[in-house]
Amino acid sequence: METKAATSQDRTILVHFSIHPQKKYKNPVQVKVKNIIIQPATSTRYLGMIMGNRVSWKTHLKQVETRIAEWLSLLRFLNRAAIEPNHNIMINLYKSLVRTVIIFGYPVLLSADNKIWDRIQIIQNKALRVALGLPHYTFVDYIHRIANIPRIKDYAINLLKRASSTGELAFVSPLTNTGQFDRVLGNDFYS
Repeated sequence: METKAATSQDRTILVHFSIHPQKKYKNPVQVKVKNIIIQPATSTRYLGMIMGNRVSWKTHLKQVETRIAEWLSLLRFLNRAAIEPNHNIMINLYKSLVRTVIIFGYPVLLSADNKIWDRIQIIQNKALRVALGLPHYTFVDYIHRIANIPRIKDYAINLLKRASSTGELAFVSPLTNTGQFDRVLGNDFYS
């Protein structure tokens, strides 16, 4: 049967999802479409998240850290180059450059467990310290208080509330009625 589907080697991905890292396939799956062999990949991007073949957040967190490393270097340089850096400008740079990378794909990210959120919070704290030019041993609550920036999970939940109240995300309302977001948001979602 002839299909009209077109494949592109650079856009088509084959991922074997397996929870067991030791599992090897006796007969590996080889997909061939119109004489193009699709090679297996170790991770894929879906809804802004990068999922590895073990269905974990490890690959995504590594990608986020890699992507914000260049922005952190820029913020460090700007802090050192200025005699007296303006904290408001540095916070705005943090919000536009770093926080957007951290929070990208937040509706999917909200389903992650607290261990992942702790790691994301560490990334945010590191970025805020760099933006404000503070040493690494600065107390976290102090950083958030002087920067007037909420913790990253609270910010993501607030974004979801704002988006669902304005109707930008039409799929959120049916999901909240079924209780799927209760684990993340708590029972006081609409209060």
